[in-house]
Amino acid sequence: MRKLIIVLSLILIALSACKKTDQPSGRYPAFDNLIDHAKPLAMGDDRDIYVFCDPANWKALEPFIRSGIEREVPITYPEKYFNLVLADVKDALTLNRYRNILYIGDLASSTPVSAYMKNILDKSFKSRVESSGGDLFITKNHNSRDQIMLFLLGKDPLTLSKIGALQADNIFALFLKRFTERQGYNAYQIKVIAADFFDPYPFSLQIPENYRLFSNDKIGHFLSFIYRIKTQDRQFPDKYISVYYEPMPENKVELNWLLAKRKELGQKYFDGDEFDPNLIRKEAVSFKQYQGYRLLGAWKNMKLLIGGGFQSYAFWDAKTKTAYLIDNIVYFPAGDKLPILVELYVISNSFKIK
Repeated sequence: MRKLIIVLSLILIALSACKKTDQPSGRYPAFDNLIDHAKPLAMGDDRDIYVFCDPANWKALEPFIRSGIEREVPITYPEKYFNLVLADVKDALTLNRYRNILYIGDLASSTPVSAYMKNILDKSFKSRVESSGGDLFITKNHNSRDQIMLFLLGKDPLTLSKIGALQADNIFALFLKRFTERQGYNAYQIKVIAADFFDPYPFSLQIPENYRLFSNDKIGHFLSFIYRIKTQDRQFPDKYISVYYEPMPENKVELNWLLAKRKELGQKYFDGDEFDPNLIRKEAVSFKQYQGYRLLGAWKNMKLLIGGGFQSYAFWDAKTKTAYLIDNIVYFPAGDKLPILVELYVISNSFKIK
């Protein structure tokens, strides 16, 4: 769990660093440079990672790489961030336009994947591996417009197994960062709600204009937006982004405060939504530059007999002496909730205190 917290914190920092405030077109352009439109279309599912690795090396590395890439999050059911797909190097040319690719090999072996890597990688990278023992090389949009390719190379099989164990979390973080950015790119292909909407509030958000106002309780310091298609088809998700804030002279934000406040908001604004505090993930995290807490898991509504996934972030701003709770909800009986929660996290990360 601690490793996942570190990964999410790194992604928060990276996303915050890439943001731009100038948006003359009415769009939020933070992710516009993600894709190279001069390249061919990328292929494959966003969550499938194709792995090329010789059998002997894979036997040593699989426990680290598979558990690192295919880590699960329990929401209404366990969901994986990614699906690992073992590939034959004979298919490298066929698969080289797919979105997520990982090559694993070593300089001492003459087996097919290692030989292929030695043939295509730059001499300077191989020299660096010779001197250091191993390294991870990353290239983006090399063969297609939305691609990340990773090359994990060791000096020999033993050193590769050690490097692979050390790099497993970093490999996951790189793929997760790319997936997160893709969700942001897709979300912000349309204009956002005009900035002057947030004039009465002590914060701003970049909300795509296909969201509409769900709740605007100025007295209760609660603002919420919903994305829902007009037909309310169960094949399409309902998505909520909400912000609650309250004056707080001293920082009293901690897990018990977040649990109690989230329970209160579910009852008051979401028609009795509730969650089991024993079944959700509760953890300390960073949200932008703030140290805070997160809840992640399943919600249910016994009155309406429905449920879904949610995540809540809580933190305290020392400059304005204000506590904030940013909440994301997804209702999507037909599919996975985790990718949508990642998308809502990206939109929520546009949050800015005035």
